[in-house]
Amino acid sequence: MQEHLDLTGASGASYRFRLVEDPAQLPATAGIFLYVRWRGSAPQVMCCSAVNSLVQARENWDLAVRSHGVQGIYIRLNVARATRGAEHSDLVTRLRPPMLGQDE
Repeated sequence: MQEHLDLTGASGASYRFRLVEDPAQLPATAGIFLYVRWRGSAPQVMCCSAVNSLVQARENWDLAVRSHGVQGIYIRLNVARATRGAEHSDLVTRLRPPMLGQDE
C-alpha cells in the first residue's frame, strides 16, 4: 500500500489522502475517509465518507474488511464543513464506491 493516495474527482480536482495504518490512531478531526483495497498497484475505493470526526471510520471497518476485502483507511483532514461536503460529492460522483458512506 502507498502512504499517500491522489484521487481525481468528477470536476478534475485532485485530492491527496494519507494512509492510517492503525484504525486506533485515527484523529478526532473532521475530514473525509476512504476504505481502499488494492488490486496490484491500482487502488479501488470501496467507501468514501465525510465525517465530523475521523474516528467514525472505525465503525464499519470490520464489515468493510469482511465484505469488500479492504486493506487500508485513507484520510483527508478537512475542517471546513462546506469544503468537506463539496469534495466528498465530487469524489463520490466520480468513484461511485459500493459501500454507502456518510455525507454529513
